[in-house]
Amino acid sequence: MPIEKLNPLHYMGPAEYTGFWQKLFATILYGFWGRCFFVALVVSAFWVGVRQRNPTLAAICLLLAAIVAYGGGMMNLARSFTG
Repeated sequence: MPIEKLNPLHYMGPAEYTGFWQKLFATILYGFWGRCFFVALVVSAFWVGVRQRNPTLAAICLLLAAIVAYGGGMMNLARSFTG
């Protein structure tokens, strides 16, 4: 696989690429409650995985933390592209 295929500037302009990343980072973990839920779920995953030795429940907590962290941002990003 040539390295040129991995370069995103090959497919889009520099302004579009920069705008994409700025929009993405502006929408991830937006707001107090998103951060609060994310931290609570990560701490819960650590507690359940280490102290209670339940890796399945810890993985579920981490999955929910990822959904909280990236779900809202991805929905806002998709809305900005469609509308």
